[in-house]
Amino acid sequence: MALTYPQLQNLAVEWGVRDNPAVIVDLVKSSGILQTALVAPSNFGNKHKYKYWNALPSAAFRALGAGIVPSAISKDRAAIDLWDLSSLMQEDAQEIAAHPGGKAGWVAANLGAFLEGMGQAASKQIIYGTNTTFGGTDGFMGLHQYAYANSNVQTAGTDASATTSIFAVRWDEANGASLRYNGNSDGNLINVVEMNEAPQLAVTNTSTMAQAPVYSWWLNAFFTLVVPSAASVAVIKDVNASNCPTVTEMNTLIDEVEANSGRIVIYANKLGRACIESLKDTKLTQYNETMDYNTRLSTWRGVPIILDTNISSAETSALDTP
Repeated sequence: MALTYPQLQNLAVEWGVRDNPAVIVDLVKSSGILQTALVAPSNFGNKHKYKYWNALPSAAFRALGAGIVPSAISKDRAAIDLWDLSSLMQEDAQEIAAHPGGKAGWVAANLGAFLEGMGQAASKQIIYGTNTTFGGTDGFMGLHQYAYANSNVQTAGTDASATTSIFAVRWDEANGASLRYNGNSDGNLINVVEMNEAPQLAVTNTSTMAQAPVYSWWLNAFFTLVVPSAASVAVIKDVNASNCPTVTEMNTLIDEVEANSGRIVIYANKLGRACIESLKDTKLTQYNETMDYNTRLSTWRGVPIILDTNISSAETSALDTP
């Protein structure tokens, strides 16, 4: 009889789920983006399709009895592929047999590490996309690439080595950024499938063809990043301790994604966050009764600042050619 293992059911709900909190924490604890992204099912299996307007229909006042010119509907259709993120859990059958709880105990002890790896791979792809230096070429476009494609890029300084980026993302299911998972997958984002109930032989040395009995579990997820509008992603790049963004640049970052709908979030790693907080330092007033020196900023113009340690502090000019 096959074992049943934890699955992340319906990501939009499960990232706030109660029945499997340990698994969820392992997946998202290093990624503020995964913790706060808007997630929804795709509308066409392993593709997500949508229509977008190139121009608004015209309108005009008319005198009574006068006609009006019909307005052509100018819109296009787009289809975004979902990509398969996979990982293979495999261990010697004797090791698993000796583990407390057997197969179920071994999976419970090791699943968190595999989910963490998948979470880190997903975050890297969401941030850097198919950039050959920082992203994964077999995957979908990332936030950096969408910001460049829509000319929503500011530069904090001229030093393009050992720097980081600060992002503003407007999440909106209709016309902003979103993460889409396979809508035909019965609500599962990550599937954990036991490949063999009994041990199977696996080659451990391709030269000698030595083999060992193993148990295996396949973990996979289909999802992608969808950014259908220009006012969805913006970035300040080339940020480091010597080149922190200005107040004007931070305000522009938000202005570039501000719209009538959606939820805006600012993402930065520890270096980027420290640079943002340095802007408060010169504005800080200490009183005699104040016993705590604190430059921490949790929001900018009401927009939450979220830490994501998957954003690199070693970015280079390689990101200038996404």
